[in-house]
Amino acid sequence: MSLDALRGFDMFFITGGAAIVSGLCLGLGCDDSCWLVQQMRHVPWAGLAHHDTIFPLFLFLAGVSWPFSLASQEARGRTPWQIHRKVLVRVLVLFLLGLSSGGILAFKPTFRIPSVLGQIGLAWGAAALISMHVKRNLVRGAVAAAILVGYWAVLNFFAAPGAPAGADSYSMEFNLVSWLDRTLMPNHILEKLYDPESVFSVPAATALALAGVMSGDLLRSQSLPGARKAAVLFGAALAALAAALFFVYVLGMPVVKRLWTSSFVLATAAYSLAMLAAFYWIVDVKGWRKWTFPLRVVGMNSIAIYMLGMTGVVGALRKYCFSGLCEWSGAWSMLAWGATTFLVGWLILYFLYRKNAFIKV
Repeated sequence: MSLDALRGFDMFFITGGAAIVSGLCLGLGCDDSCWLVQQMRHVPWAGLAHHDTIFPLFLFLAGVSWPFSLASQEARGRTPWQIHRKVLVRVLVLFLLGLSSGGILAFKPTFRIPSVLGQIGLAWGAAALISMHVKRNLVRGAVAAAILVGYWAVLNFFAAPGAPAGADSYSMEFNLVSWLDRTLMPNHILEKLYDPESVFSVPAATALALAGVMSGDLLRSQSLPGARKAAVLFGAALAALAAALFFVYVLGMPVVKRLWTSSFVLATAAYSLAMLAAFYWIVDVKGWRKWTFPLRVVGMNSIAIYMLGMTGVVGALRKYCFSGLCEWSGAWSMLAWGATTFLVGWLILYFLYRKNAFIKV
């Protein structure tokens, strides 16, 4: 239950929650420079804000869910080939959904190829396949560490071809990942210089998904009591934070979400592990569950609400029902916009919940 609640908490911020927090601050007289308002926005390049943790946490939780899904499929008698096929089909479906949100169905020559869902599919799929062939968590951790060290070496020692001598290999203009985006698919990336969900940063994202897989194995384990599992997760969060600081201050790798730098992966892994430890201890160990219901309604249909938002369904319904209220709200208009957006999306998901309809890929 803690997984659904935490996934719902994560999705809250992209289904109106960020606007609620920002709108509350602005309504109380704060301006755009307010620290809490800034946390509800992505940083332009280097650095880390809360809004930068939303996507990584979702990917991490996809990894956490995989051991439960794998055990369920094995219990139903599915063969390894059938499970492999299911993983690959899910990767393909997520990638195609990402292409649809990128505008491919508009038949324009500039549709976007990288996407949030595409990167989730590729990174989760790689982590799932690795976990099926590498059974020991110690070896999986070594694989994740090797990926992050290798990704650091590539970005640190290889600037974009044609970069001037001494150019910063982590900069927007001269990093190798963005250069590959601009060179290989110049008309199919989100920004002129880079794409924040580059397919060339998938290896780093795979390491985060693997951290989720290992956490899911821990939660399924029968050898430790629940409180001990929460403590192990929190200890892992501290270790990931220490590793992130090592990459930043010793190896000189900045935290850049747009590149999924190894330091960014480790920092967001620390956040994700700490949040999972807290939710698991509160919800599943202590049994304090009633407050999670609004979050679980969202978390149990997360792909549905994401696509309803991306296709404009939620926005159109909110505008039809509440545009007058938002205009009337004056200084509180952003708060009203965020609250009504979340309300519309939540009511759709609640209807699906009551009908026991959960849309999965």
